[in-house]
Amino acid sequence: MNEKVSALISKITVNSPVFNNEVFSPTLINYFFGKNGTGKSTIAKLIGKPETTEWRSGILPDDYEFQVYNEEFIQENIQSYGNIPGVFTITKQNAAVKAEVDKKTTELKTLSDKKNTIGRKITENTNQLGSILNTLVSALWEKTEATRKMYPATQTGFTTNKKKFVTELMKHKPGSVDEDAVKELYALAYGEGGRHYEELKSVSASTIPSTSLLGKTIVSSSHTTFSDFLNALNATAWVNQGHREYQHTAGKKCPYCQQDLPDSFEDDLASCFDEQYKKEMAQLQEFIQAYRAALNDIYSVLSGNAKSNFACDQLAAYTTEFELFMEKAKANVAQLEKKWNDPALVVEPDDLSTYLHDLNELAEQINQKIRQNNAILADIPTKQKECANMVWTLMATICQADIAVYQSENDRIRSEILRLQGEQEKAETDIGTLNDEIAQLNKQTVNTTAAKDSINALIKSSGFQGFSLREKPGAQYVYQLVREDGTIAKGLSEGERHFIAFLYFYHMVMGSQSDEGKMKDKIVVIDDPVSSMDSSALFTVASLVREMIAVCYNNYELTEEENVDDHIRQIFCLTHNPFFFKEIIYNRIAAYECVSVYEIKKQANNCSVIDKCEQDSPRVGDGKINRNPVVNTYEALWREYRTSEDPVALMNVSRRILEYYFLQMCGYSNGNIRSDLMETHRSAFETRLPDGTVDHTRYDIVDAMVSVLDVGALSFNDGLYFDASSVDPSLLKDAFRQVFDVLNQMQHYKMMMQEN
Repeated sequence: MNEKVSALISKITVNSPVFNNEVFSPTLINYFFGKNGTGKSTIAKLIGKPETTEWRSGILPDDYEFQVYNEEFIQENIQSYGNIPGVFTITKQNAAVKAEVDKKTTELKTLSDKKNTIGRKITENTNQLGSILNTLVSALWEKTEATRKMYPATQTGFTTNKKKFVTELMKHKPGSVDEDAVKELYALAYGEGGRHYEELKSVSASTIPSTSLLGKTIVSSSHTTFSDFLNALNATAWVNQGHREYQHTAGKKCPYCQQDLPDSFEDDLASCFDEQYKKEMAQLQEFIQAYRAALNDIYSVLSGNAKSNFACDQLAAYTTEFELFMEKAKANVAQLEKKWNDPALVVEPDDLSTYLHDLNELAEQINQKIRQNNAILADIPTKQKECANMVWTLMATICQADIAVYQSENDRIRSEILRLQGEQEKAETDIGTLNDEIAQLNKQTVNTTAAKDSINALIKSSGFQGFSLREKPGAQYVYQLVREDGTIAKGLSEGERHFIAFLYFYHMVMGSQSDEGKMKDKIVVIDDPVSSMDSSALFTVASLVREMIAVCYNNYELTEEENVDDHIRQIFCLTHNPFFFKEIIYNRIAAYECVSVYEIKKQANNCSVIDKCEQDSPRVGDGKINRNPVVNTYEALWREYRTSEDPVALMNVSRRILEYYFLQMCGYSNGNIRSDLMETHRSAFETRLPDGTVDHTRYDIVDAMVSVLDVGALSFNDGLYFDASSVDPSLLKDAFRQVFDVLNQMQHYKMMMQEN
């Protein structure tokens, strides 16, 4: 696939009242064709301006001289009295000096080539830096995907820009990170609904009382008739329990047999127990009450702890341990009840201190987490930063091998770039020295006479008679235009002034404009150089433009036929003249790779567009070729008709097509065509509506078109005053098509509309 050659100026963006952000990418040689008023001069003025122009990478604009031919150039260089500023060029040279200059020029070219080669290597290495960075970015982005998605809140600002993410990642050193700790910290620092929690309370086994009575048989040593009776039945404890439990409800009756109790029963029962028994039973009762109270206090603390809303794994274990403790506590209370009911019974409750110790240890573990939770909530920003750093450290650890490989390769390439830059600086110093030496030599060879004589020869050969260039007396390198009688030529026509100005411009471009005679690389812009010129001057200017284009073409390909000079590094030619355009493009249009062709068109909104003129090659596989926008007048009218949507423009171009085709080519007379269309075929342009009325719109449109053609008709002015701006463009085109249809010319219409 053929591609355009990259030039110094790589992109131009044009914005002005005429253009709306029009962008084009020029190559070495660039042709622009457009009518007056489409904006060619606007483009010419903006080429090279910093706000509109992009340069190829590595190019310094100050290294190149802009030469622009336009109306401003003419005004600045052709004064009212005919003076032209000095023209400096290298012409006649001393042979020995020339040989030395040629030698140093060869050395200069060798150094320049070396500098360019070094520059390309620097560019290659710089591109390689970008390539290995892109590879690293893709690898690290992929490797850290799971971690980034797990902790998204720590990646704010780094979620879309991969290079920005990697730049931040490489600021963090790898290290050991507890991933479980990261998860917990992230949930608290970035989670929603965080709250402070009260710590769990601990309990002490020392609050549970103890007594030796539980392991002692408590019996009475009293001997009365009733006590002996109960002892014989072994029912003392049983009767005492029944009396204690039921006396308040049984009253004067036995709670078991319901017989009336004797009046002395209370005294008889009391006589069964001695004082020691009563004392020990009182102590037992007091102990049981204290034991129950202690357990209730412990239960209150433990149950409150178990109801904590703080979520952690240890809380479930705490609840289980609490339930086990309560089972043991209930069992102990049951044994105490047995002891109370049967004081002679020996009981041994479980030691609850072990369970309380385990519960306290679990409570402390939970409290550590609660304290951590509360500390985080007390300083969220600090903890979020701490969490983010832990995540970055974790990712840096994951990626440390890839980063190490990249940094090693990056250091190697940067070291090579530094070495090449040192060589480049030396080459630049040597080039500067050679340029100074060449400038000193060229001071000896400056000769402006040859330039003046060359311009005079061109004036004469182009048919301009009666004036020539002459050095102004007393002003070195300043010339006057003089008549044959020696008087200053003040009455030059516009075409003559433009021609002289272009000859001067030609020598500025092709020669030197410094006392040193140094030739500087140039970018040339030529804006409509043949305005008001006759055919002979146009031919000469076209020939000189082709010569400048040939110099520019040498930057792409040197040939034996062309001048080996290549100091014109890029050229832009703009014109509205189709004959001049054909003269300067015919031998270069085929060079697609280094030549671009543009057509500037005015649209309906009074804005212009820059249309790149290229098309597919008819030869399969040859890619694109340039297209010449300059065609014959009749084809141009049809092209404008096909692309226009402006009703006024459509009306004007339709009239011109009808005049050219039917009057000049088909031989219709003015009256005949009007008679055929407006009278014979009137009904073809009228439409009967459903309500019985007739729509004359298309008839009026066609009438306006042909009224201008029929210059002898009384209704001539009617067509001119027809307001096309309010008519739908599709209706105009429909009426225009119907003209060809009713006159049996549809084959020609379809051919020109490219419908066949």
